Amino acid sequence: MTHSLQEVREAFMIVADVVRDKSYRAFPLGQEAGHYLRFKRKRLTAASYRDYESCLDKLARDFPVLELRDFEPPVGTERLEEFLDNRWGAGAGRTYNKNLSIVRDFFKWAVLRGRLHGDPTLAIERARGRSVYRTTFTADQARAVLAASPDLRDRVALRLLLHYGLRKGALRAVQFMHFDHQRRRLTVFSKGETVRSLPLPQPKFWLELERLILDTEAQPAHYLMQRRKTIPRTFDPVTHKTLTFGLRVWPDKPMGDHGLHDWWYARLAAAGVVEPGVTSGERMHKARHTAGQHLLDETGNLKAVQRFLGHATIKTTGDIYTDWDIDQLEQTLRDAIDE
Repeated sequence: MTHSLQEVREAFMIVADVVRDKSYRAFPLGQEAGHYLRFKRKRLTAASYRDYESCLDKLARDFPVLELRDFEPPVGTERLEEFLDNRWGAGAGRTYNKNLSIVRDFFKWAVLRGRLHGDPTLAIERARGRSVYRTTFTADQARAVLAASPDLRDRVALRLLLHYGLRKGALRAVQFMHFDHQRRRLTVFSKGETVRSLPLPQPKFWLELERLILDTEAQPAHYLMQRRKTIPRTFDPVTHKTLTFGLRVWPDKPMGDHGLHDWWYARLAAAGVVEPGVTSGERMHKARHTAGQHLLDETGNLKAVQRFLGHATIKTTGDIYTDWDIDQLEQTLRDAIDE
């Protein structure tokens, strides 16, 4: 059975409403989860808080009559293993492990607070990580995406993605005040509420950005990617004509996730990278891999790529961007092995 995009969005809204109304706290475990989340609030980002609450919401609803004392090991371990397996066992190992970490931290807190004697999560093993097949856009595809975007705002945003490796969330947060025209840098607000300064040395980028600011009379607090809504066409019963009211824009509010998703695939479709109407298969994060891989190919400097992409450790960079290493290994072997 297939579902329309509108049906999927409505389903997500229903799930969001369930979490938002805090009704899971009517259950015994939900009450404890509420205490725990108040304890964690000062240490979690807004996105992480939603992830934690979503996981514990499911835990409380899956065991509506059980209390913390019912999770003393070894019985509690078996219950939690079944819960995790039913919810995320068939999915990616990374998703399973993320929720295991949340559950583990919750029960660790319960033990430290004296609400539980033993930790039932200690004997639960993490899922094995799966290798991820990552791809990048070719140079021709990247050029085509830019060439097919005559709008200045689109080109500035696309350059930040394809040339400078911004994450989707970071692009969404960009305001004109974050650009330092004198030093040619951008202050990036990224994952985990980290803030970093990113050099933007490309002269053409600044030329297009300055033209955009002048043409649109952009204010410092305005967002680069602004919230917009298409006003639907209506039928005038008096004139018997269809009226189109166009597009409404809120410059002081960021574009929503769905709007940014649709914008991205519209740009790919205009460039012929995907077929018109396709809205999956070419995630925006692929542009970030493209930018990182290009810098590594040009310089061979993994440390520079780490700083460029804002990774906390070079291990993350090395685990993801390995194509250059493989190419260099092949050349090294050719040089080293004398036939």
